[in-house]
Amino acid sequence: MSEYELPLVFFTVFTQWGIGGVLALTLYQLNAGRKAEPTLSHQQIKYAALGLWLVEVLGSSLSMAHLGSPFEAYRVVLGLGHSWLSREAVLFIVLNGGMLLWLLACWFRPQNKALQSALGLVITALGIVAILSSAQIYAQMALHPLWHTPFTQVAFLGTPLLLGFTTLGIVLNACGLNVSRLIRGGMLAGIVMVLVALAGRYQIDGASTLGVLLWWQICGSILIAAAMFTLLRTRVHLSPTLAIVAGAMIVSGEVVGRMLFYNNVMSQFPWC
Repeated sequence: MSEYELPLVFFTVFTQWGIGGVLALTLYQLNAGRKAEPTLSHQQIKYAALGLWLVEVLGSSLSMAHLGSPFEAYRVVLGLGHSWLSREAVLFIVLNGGMLLWLLACWFRPQNKALQSALGLVITALGIVAILSSAQIYAQMALHPLWHTPFTQVAFLGTPLLLGFTTLGIVLNACGLNVSRLIRGGMLAGIVMVLVALAGRYQIDGASTLGVLLWWQICGSILIAAAMFTLLRTRVHLSPTLAIVAGAMIVSGEVVGRMLFYNNVMSQFPWC
């Protein structure tokens, strides 16, 4: 299982999911009220923010399982001048602190939309830089064409859009609310970016399809996500079971896709 680097798989997918969710919820709040339609209540936003924070913290915590000596992780700051790994670590530490402040603002200042939106935009900006830092760790490795490609950055930016906006779309549908064009647009952008990254990467020599896992990603990240995008355009309210299963399949598609991303290189020795 080391060829799949599961701690890194869950770290990258879950933290990107959380960042994408903050972006989606922030844009939703900024756009809410422009039309005479019901919107999420303060209580619903509180629990949505809590869920996104938990996803982010879980992903960040799982990254520790990849370290050989977790208690020496503080030394990561020594490489800020030359190491993308050090930059990534510091950025995510700052990002997690910012997300905690955002969560507290959602819970204890529910009426202060300006504060929540400002923190959400700052977190999103930090999150994009952190995601690109993660991608650059792999994209800089010229000896590994499957990582040393712009499709690495495209994939790492597609995941937060796909998972973050789809999650909010499902929440809005479950609450009986309309899924706006803005949220659907984020979903569509995520689907397209994941598809482009997948198609581009598999044009590179050495890409391993691994049969079932590739089809799992295609079905979860693209086909089921596209079906959800289509359904959320309508006024049809999904059953809780269908919404949960579809959401879980989309997340699993991105997890499997990231497993393939690592396996394509880690299964080839020497890999570093």
